[in-house]
Amino acid sequence: METTKKRDWGLVIAGILLVLCGVFFVFAPGLTLITMTAFAGAAFLVSGVFDIISYIRFRKVANMSGWALAYAILDIIVGLMFLLHPLALAAVIPWVIGLFFIIFGVFEIVGSFRIKKTGSGLWGWMLFSGIVGALCGVLFFVFPASFVIYMAVFVIMRGVSLAIYGGSTRAMA
Repeated sequence: METTKKRDWGLVIAGILLVLCGVFFVFAPGLTLITMTAFAGAAFLVSGVFDIISYIRFRKVANMSGWALAYAILDIIVGLMFLLHPLALAAVIPWVIGLFFIIFGVFEIVGSFRIKKTGSGLWGWMLFSGIVGALCGVLFFVFPASFVIYMAVFVIMRGVSLAIYGGSTRAMA
């Protein structure tokens, strides 16, 4: 089988959109923080609803405990709190997202070493991107007031990464 150099335009376009979002974050930090709080609230709410549905449907088959239902209800409560009081809860968003970024960065760092073993030249960029992501997450904890700036850096980095990955894909012909 022959490999041909092709572009994954979906990744390239997603990368460009992320870079544009990062630039928006820099110019509208207040709106960005409130919007992220609302998105987090919606995500908790939707997660809780789907967890309750899963509990109802699969509790007997999967032998699910009542703790699964309690966790789902807690997700809904947290989601409603974020949605109903986004200004009050915007202060904790840097820590929630910071933890996610640290975890994501570590996974990307580990993944870069696995990709290096395959001979891919992208491992160095992936390592750099993972380090920047984890560092942004740590900075969210240390300087939560600068959250939107670090968020912009992270989103721009992810966008550039996606564009690079999309521009460097190889497809089987």
